[in-house]
Amino acid sequence: MNPVEAAKEQVRKDLCKGGVLDNRLDGYEEREQQIQMAEKVAVAIETGAHTVIEAATGTGKSLAYLLPLARTDKVAIIATANKALQEQLFYKDIPFVQKHVRQISAALVKGMGNYICLQHFEEERAGFQGLIKDKTFDELSDFMQDTEDFDGDLDMIPFSVTPALKGRIAADSDDCPWRSCPFYEDCYVHKMREKAAKAQLLVVNHTLLLLDTQMEGWLLPQRDIVIIDEAHHLEDEATRAFTVTVSSRSIDLLLAQKRLRAHCDSEPMDRALRMNNEIWTRLEESVKFGARSKVPLTDKYEEGLLLASAIADIGSSFRRNRPEMVDEREEQLFDKLQRRIAATVADLRLVFNAAGSQNLVFYAGKEKTKRGNSAIISVSAAPIDVTELLRKNLFDKVSVIATSATLSVNNSFEFFNSRVGLDEAETLILDPVFDYYHHALLYVPRMRCEPAYGPEGIKYLDELAEQMGMLVRASFGRAFLLFTSMRALESVLDRLQEPLENDNFTVLAQGFDLNRTELVRRFRTSDKSVLFGLRSFWEGIDIAGDALSLVAIDKLPFDPPDDPVHEARVNFMREKGLNWFGGYTLPQAVLRLKQGVGRLLRTKDDRGALAILDTRLLTKSYGKNVIFSLPPARRTVKIDDVRNFFGGEEHH
Repeated sequence: MNPVEAAKEQVRKDLCKGGVLDNRLDGYEEREQQIQMAEKVAVAIETGAHTVIEAATGTGKSLAYLLPLARTDKVAIIATANKALQEQLFYKDIPFVQKHVRQISAALVKGMGNYICLQHFEEERAGFQGLIKDKTFDELSDFMQDTEDFDGDLDMIPFSVTPALKGRIAADSDDCPWRSCPFYEDCYVHKMREKAAKAQLLVVNHTLLLLDTQMEGWLLPQRDIVIIDEAHHLEDEATRAFTVTVSSRSIDLLLAQKRLRAHCDSEPMDRALRMNNEIWTRLEESVKFGARSKVPLTDKYEEGLLLASAIADIGSSFRRNRPEMVDEREEQLFDKLQRRIAATVADLRLVFNAAGSQNLVFYAGKEKTKRGNSAIISVSAAPIDVTELLRKNLFDKVSVIATSATLSVNNSFEFFNSRVGLDEAETLILDPVFDYYHHALLYVPRMRCEPAYGPEGIKYLDELAEQMGMLVRASFGRAFLLFTSMRALESVLDRLQEPLENDNFTVLAQGFDLNRTELVRRFRTSDKSVLFGLRSFWEGIDIAGDALSLVAIDKLPFDPPDDPVHEARVNFMREKGLNWFGGYTLPQAVLRLKQGVGRLLRTKDDRGALAILDTRLLTKSYGKNVIFSLPPARRTVKIDDVRNFFGGEEHH
């Protein structure tokens, strides 16, 4: 038997009746979709072929790629979308495989800022003398001493630590002398990297993987395979990773460095401080943000280029005034600061030269601070097209397996592959695991108004609120109301909150006092809950059972037309005579819509209704294609069918 067939046979044995999972998992049910995915992954591992797999919720994607990896000696990086998924893989799924399949070595790898710096921790301890202590410091100190297996990960501390304290004790690459640090041998980041260098499986997030590719493999160890889970994020994550941003705050922090001020002549420092103030004042005066947080830039800003020259002069002065040093730690920190100055100069010259590149879009950003009484202004240069960057830095260098519940549009991966630069790949679309036809209802009403905002949108928002109110009452709460904008959320909330609360519904809303974790907790534990959510509730939220029985989405989740990157990509396609709507805007919205739909059924016993309150699905030519891309639920345009769907539930 050849190696490919042997690998397929092994994973089928593991996953079928009598195999590893059947013998080890209580209530295990054999899933043909999981077996098919595991076989496809096994083949990709053996052949090195790029592979794209769409596997719906309930397939068991993690074990479907972990089992084949456990049966090989190849080194793999698994990149997930966020920390929660990283931790689930590392603390739950991988230990299961290690216990029941093979003792494969693994490491969880996060960016430096996620770990405690022992130097900063000791400085914090010394700085507390004569001051009012942060109440959690002593508790944290005791925990670190008493917990042998604590790896310094700030997210793994089992009690609340104030954000201010976390910020003071977190590791910082700009302030790390590495081997010259007196705490180097005990350093959490050092130990994490040592463990990663020896591991066969490395669990990272998308950001770290993409930064590593940008730095030509400097951050992470050599690998044979890369698994990208939640791969529908890849284009957006690559855009973020390859975007250069300079903010007023980042320049302020650089110029405030004590080491820099102590060894720089006053004239270039004074000039840099003056130019720094001038450029951000000029930007705030010249850029009309209005309600927008990002505005395109099309012109050079000479003040920004002069600031770059001023900081370059600071670098020269800093280098000239560098003292003779016998302390290796100080020498390392001087070198780091010198490199940081040079990088800042290069970034400033890029972002303030808006005419500098055809593949970049330049924009100014304005972000309110947490206190809300001031704003941080920034300037960015983002890639219009990431395909060549991903092709050169990732796909040409290593075998990649990309998977997600939402990668195909109209049963095709053409959109995903074209957006990320994947020229050739093996593909697999797995059937849904759940019985959508019998367990789910899709409600798309014939609404009078199309989505609109501003004065002309009042009738639409009235109708949207009316529909959502009827749906919430039909489902007895237990509802996610998902919105594509804060403006729509607030408008519908204003119309519905009081009448729903008068009827004893528990109303929860994102963007106010509670964070996402607390909103989910209250939703699970409150009767007749209704949660008003934005984009972060469209995915990554797992509420199984009766607690969530209705998902209502306000409209197709198109990118805002005034987003600078989206606008630049649309213009780029227009100039080339390409179908920007059907080839970019619509497929992107379909994939996001599929993510929102995925909140509804999380186990085979779940049942619920999905409502998409966008009449364009019925009136526009593209509507049928959008609906075709969704799971095969029964469809209706009648609210009475929704009422009847929920009316037979005995406990109500």
